[in-house]
Amino acid sequence: MASSIPRIQVPPEAWQDLTILFQKGIRVDIETGCTVRSLLLDQWHLPPEVVTERISTLFLNGKPVDDMDEARVRDGAILALSSAMPGLVGAVMRRGGFYAALRSGITYHETTANVDVRNGSITVKLFNMLIGELGPLFLQRGFRVSRQDLPDSIPSGSEDVDEPNSEVFIIASPPSSC
Repeated sequence: MASSIPRIQVPPEAWQDLTILFQKGIRVDIETGCTVRSLLLDQWHLPPEVVTERISTLFLNGKPVDDMDEARVRDGAILALSSAMPGLVGAVMRRGGFYAALRSGITYHETTANVDVRNGSITVKLFNMLIGELGPLFLQRGFRVSRQDLPDSIPSGSEDVDEPNSEVFIIASPPSSC
């Protein structure tokens, strides 16, 4: 994170006030060029059962992902994560689902064998149950959002900012020691 980005500390339970931000997208720093599975397990240290059982729908740059070991995350990518969605759309979009063949024309397929591994950032979007499950984890690590997207319940830092579209870094405040 660049030191010039204003830092806002919020209580850990503030993730509940940030649900709209999680749906709209948060910016996180990662090592790009990795597979989606490697990002989830090795960089974010999510439990394997969360990756295989809870994250049932993934979109990378607007395309549904079936193979987390094939899809590579590049700098500037948008990764959307969702648990099971209801109805026919949910069944069709589910990773590796029975109806996945119905969307074969829009499914993500990796086109480049060599992808540069480097530091970068991506936009992460969380939906439905994953907001409550993963939102607190992202808040613990910190993420960037546009200052103008902050909900009223979160202080935006300096009020005399010339650029309302500038980014702020939001992170959970450390637990208080009594």
